[in-house]
Amino acid sequence: MSKVKYIAEGRYLNRPPLFDGLNYYFWKGKIKLFLKSQDNDMWAVITDGDFVPTTKKGVVKEKSALSTDEKAQVLLNSKARLFLSCALTMEENERVDECKNAKEVWNTLRVHHEGTSHVKETRIDIGVRKFEVFEMSGNETIDKMYARFTTI
Repeated sequence: MSKVKYIAEGRYLNRPPLFDGLNYYFWKGKIKLFLKSQDNDMWAVITDGDFVPTTKKGVVKEKSALSTDEKAQVLLNSKARLFLSCALTMEENERVDECKNAKEVWNTLRVHHEGTSHVKETRIDIGVRKFEVFEMSGNETIDKMYARFTTI
């Protein structure tokens, strides 16, 4: 009987996917879908930053002057930050403790795990090289070879 590894997330629609520092690209896609499923505007909080209600003159509104819709938009700021915080292990959370909003958390994780544009270019070059020298090993099945190919 094979031993099944316990997966900390899954099977729950209201629990964000856990990120433990491994497989960032896999987690990135899952958390993006999760956040969008919570609210149509939540992803905008991640990409554009906190929603700050202002008057027509550009002055930040007082809390008492907020409309119901504006209160809901402001609440998205906290929800997005909470969901990201709940999706991170303690080690990953310590990396983003000083971030003030969800956008900063997202950008910090992205830069740490994806790297700068120079690092990305280097990774692409490595991937292209692996593709160029790719061939089937003598003791490898077609399924294993295909899995290795799709990983590249």
